[in-house]
Amino acid sequence: MISTREMKNEPVWDKTHSTYMRIIYLKNGYTLTGYSKKVGRSERRNITDLLTNWIVRDFKNGYLDKTTTNPKITLVDRIEYYLKRGDEYEPIFWLYYDYANWINPKWTENRKLVAFIERLYFLIQKGKDAATISNELEIRTRAPKQDPFDISIKRFLNVNALNAYMIHLRNESDLPQESIDHFYRKYKEKYFGL
Repeated sequence: MISTREMKNEPVWDKTHSTYMRIIYLKNGYTLTGYSKKVGRSERRNITDLLTNWIVRDFKNGYLDKTTTNPKITLVDRIEYYLKRGDEYEPIFWLYYDYANWINPKWTENRKLVAFIERLYFLIQKGKDAATISNELEIRTRAPKQDPFDISIKRFLNVNALNAYMIHLRNESDLPQESIDHFYRKYKEKYFGL
C-alpha cells in the first residue's frame, strides 16, 4: 500500500476524490496501490483520457514494460484498474505485459478505451520503446479555456442546441444557476430574437 504521507515533496494520493484506483501486483509478492488524483491537483474531465494517460505513465515508468532498464522496477505480475463508484470499486481490466484481461465486459463497449488498449499492445508487440509509445498514445490536448457565457459569437445554430448546452451546464458544471439562466435569456434574445 502506498503511504499517505508526503514523499519527496509530492502530494499524497487523494483516495476520496479520485476517479480510479489501481493495484500493481509485483512478482515478489508486494503490491502498490495508487489513485488517479493527488491532493490539491485536478483530474482530466474526460475519464477515458484520464485512465489512458495513467496507463501510459505506468508503462513509461516501467511497470508494463518487460524490457525496462529502470533498476527500481520489480517485475510485475499484473496491474488491476478500478473505477470508483461511491465507496465501491468497479473492476475494469487487468493488464499484463502481453495482454489485457477485461474483467468487466461492460467496459469493452467503450470504443475509445478498447482502441487505446489494442494500440498499446500492438506497439508493445512491435518492440517500440517507452518514449515512442508515450509520444503516440498520451493525450496532451486540453480543452480550450472558453468563457461558458460568451455571447460575442453565435455558437449554437438553433434553440434546441442552446437548450442542450443549458442542460449540460446545469448537470455538469458548478456554475451558479442564476448565471446560467441570465446567459440563456441574453443569448436567445441576441441570436434568436426570443
